[in-house]
Amino acid sequence: MKSILNQIQTTVAVAAVASMATLANISSADAATYRIDWTGNQGYSAQGYFGYDNAFQGSIVTRDQLNRFGISFFDPAGSLLQSFRYNFPTSSSNFNFNFDTVSETVLQSDSFDTANGFDVGADFNTSLTDLLFYTYRNPDQGLPIAAIFLKDDLSPEVCDTFPNCRLDNGGQLTATLVPEPGIIFGLLVVGSLGRVLKKKPASA
Repeated sequence: MKSILNQIQTTVAVAAVASMATLANISSADAATYRIDWTGNQGYSAQGYFGYDNAFQGSIVTRDQLNRFGISFFDPAGSLLQSFRYNFPTSSSNFNFNFDTVSETVLQSDSFDTANGFDVGADFNTSLTDLLFYTYRNPDQGLPIAAIFLKDDLSPEVCDTFPNCRLDNGGQLTATLVPEPGIIFGLLVVGSLGRVLKKKPASA
């Protein structure tokens, strides 16, 4: 039984190290990578990542400066709904994303088509087959402060049948810097292999 357990531990450790090695190949020392997270008022959520060259540090990074971006959406039970991965520099013309590298903040204080908002997912207001994820502000419609919306239809942001007119809204899209691959890789090797290569107890 111990032999089987050790084999499983070794397999897991090798697979984990291989995965991190892949991440190390994707990222480089002159690039910044961030994880993004969002949870709406009804429990829907999003997780993803984006990256840009460190040459843009100290400025507002827009879609034109990104070199990678991906995001996945989940229902309140944690089941995957849909994922989007954008190709650069030929991303969708409707894709809009703005990040303040100084405050490490995703700009989300205005509508989807402005420099202070974002539009991620399906093309806004054109598709009924994919998820829509965007910011929207319109004082004339009762939205003086921008809110984030996750929708799977073209219903209005302000409606009398909430939540049936959309999946979720509210919350904040946050960004967290991912440590350099070398640091992650080193910690993984020490932690994983340290458990696998434990000294066996002396035989009786």
